[in-house]
Amino acid sequence: MSRRIHLDANVILRFLRNDDPKQSPAAARLFQKAARGSEMLFISTITISEVFYAFVSSYKLSRSDAARKILPFVRTGVFDCEQEECVIAALRGVISENVDFGDAYLAAKASRDKALVASFDGDLRKFKDIQLYDLESEN
Repeated sequence: MSRRIHLDANVILRFLRNDDPKQSPAAARLFQKAARGSEMLFISTITISEVFYAFVSSYKLSRSDAARKILPFVRTGVFDCEQEECVIAALRGVISENVDFGDAYLAAKASRDKALVASFDGDLRKFKDIQLYDLESEN
């Protein structure tokens, strides 16, 4: 029976970047085991956010390029991704609207839940499928 393994951002980064002679192949072997069904992998939304942040801040990728690296990985079906539908929508939102992953994820969740968003961040106005809560008119 396969074990359930929660992935840390560094494992995903080593796999996607293939930049470490020991860790990158080890990460690749783990993903191969999961593809064969010998292991069950799980990735949280927070971990996806950490990978996105590392690509943008440490590796100096643009937001769109970071999302373009992560999106096909999430869609492989090799692992369970928490809130996968919203994560995919958020990564697409990052690409189309040039916003941070957190804002795009919030917009995706609000759109899916048909909920309002309260924010002072102007980037959320870029998403036409959400409605913003008017913080300035509330007393």
